[in-house]
Amino acid sequence: MAHAHRRRDHEESGWRYLVALVLNIGIALAELVGGVLSGSLSLIADAAHNASDAASIGVSFVAWRISKREPDRRRTFGYRRAETIGALINLTTLFVMGVYLLYEAASRLADPHEIGGWTMVIVGAIAFVEDLASVWVLSKNRGSLNMKSASLHMVADTMATVGVISGGILVLLFDIAWIDPVVTAAIAVYIFIHAYREIRHAIALLMESAPADLDLDELVGQVEAIAGVEDLHHVHVWQPDETRRALEAHVAVSERDLEQVDQLKKRIKELLIDRYRIGHVMLEIELAASVDHDRDVIGKEN
Repeated sequence: MAHAHRRRDHEESGWRYLVALVLNIGIALAELVGGVLSGSLSLIADAAHNASDAASIGVSFVAWRISKREPDRRRTFGYRRAETIGALINLTTLFVMGVYLLYEAASRLADPHEIGGWTMVIVGAIAFVEDLASVWVLSKNRGSLNMKSASLHMVADTMATVGVISGGILVLLFDIAWIDPVVTAAIAVYIFIHAYREIRHAIALLMESAPADLDLDELVGQVEAIAGVEDLHHVHVWQPDETRRALEAHVAVSERDLEQVDQLKKRIKELLIDRYRIGHVMLEIELAASVDHDRDVIGKEN
């Protein structure tokens, strides 16, 4: 039942991405026009941010399409990592955009421009409604990390739009033009913080790092505590994509009976899937008395 529900959610993801993509493109265009007409840099900044999110959602949609492909002789682990590569491209672009926005904000602080407060408020309100609609569409399906991250992006965009509206209200009430570049700088800082957090995860996946919540020493100790296991060495743990974990290792055993060794291997795999959620396990079984290479826990190239 649960598997069927997840499969249905995955099939529905496509149209949800497309709806969110159309909404984000609409937001970006409206804010860009409003920013040019009003002279509001914060509106243009938020338009750029929404444009980047539209690109990200587009990449997520393409990645969703690619992820439906079955593994083949060339991509034996499948195509899911394409999503991580796309995320890395988008996040790198965000850093460049953040630097540009900070530069423009500093220029506007040094040379203030007249700001159309009403345009900021009206366009910001329209963008706010569309942001909420995107949040609603994406939050209806939170089964995958890809969909969750897209939904979180839209929640953050909604908060940024609130900043633009607040800036417009302050311009109308107090005629303080400097609030616009300040809001722009705040959006740029948010972009840096958000992109930094996300890009670390993308790089960790591409570098085939072990999951952050996995204690390698504990894992080795748990496997070596199984009766018949002398030691576990040359261990490699990585994530082929956001949802899967893999391990390969050498297992030195004292058991010589082939049937007993096979049962021992099954117990190790059950431990790894139940306790550490490692579903793809490759074990090289060795007779402990015959091991003639180093037994360092972290595997080295042989």
